Amino acid sequence: MAKFKGLGIKRKVMLGCLVLGLILLFSGIISVYEMRSMNKYVSDVIADNIRSIDASKELLNVAEEHNLSLMSGITEDYSAIDSVNVGEFREIFGNLRDSFRTTAEKKAADSVMFAYAAYMQVVSEAEEVWQFDEYFRREWFFDRLQPVYLKFRGYLNTLTNESEKNLISNSQTLQDSYHRSSMPSLISLALSLVLVVLFNYYLNYYIINPLLKVNRGIKDYRQFGRKYDEKVESSDEIADLNSNVKDLVDLNQSYKKQLQK
Repeated sequence: MAKFKGLGIKRKVMLGCLVLGLILLFSGIISVYEMRSMNKYVSDVIADNIRSIDASKELLNVAEEHNLSLMSGITEDYSAIDSVNVGEFREIFGNLRDSFRTTAEKKAADSVMFAYAAYMQVVSEAEEVWQFDEYFRREWFFDRLQPVYLKFRGYLNTLTNESEKNLISNSQTLQDSYHRSSMPSLISLALSLVLVVLFNYYLNYYIINPLLKVNRGIKDYRQFGRKYDEKVESSDEIADLNSNVKDLVDLNQSYKKQLQK
């Protein structure tokens, strides 16, 4: 405190402005950093969620198309279903796995893969089954393949639902992140208001009040002839001014007394 009192008026004002500016600068940097981090997080999460949901639905369409192709080929030769691209499912799913983030999604994805393997195991019997009559094919399709397919489709629906729930959860998280990223701006505003009050107190305490004391002392001397005895608790230019005014007033009083003799 003593060192601060020893500073000049100009340096005191500059120091106050520098402190205010630095706090605002750091608050602004934190706000920008939080906003950029949130924007990147928003983009990545939403992109992954949408990709997961779209791909899950696409997988379901592929599986449905394959199953319908098998059912419609019951009355035809096996060559009618030979053109179904079952490898498309594995390709789509392989590209999708990295976008699953939550434990529930990963578990659902693993279940889908196991169900897919079981489904394809039964599908591999189709070529041999198609050597029998239509009745046997139907019995195989509805009694053996269809239950496995329905279980497989159920896991796909579970995966889609988990991705949708994750998107909803992330939306809430993103909303919370937005509020969190806005906190530095609010803190910066609050600090600015506090600093304005403190800076106003500082100006009044170190500059305005001492000047008012000097002015009051001069006014009392001129109007009522009172002795100038104002004290300024600082060692800056205002203290020098107060000392010089006191010397001038004392000198003036001595001069008047000499004239009265």
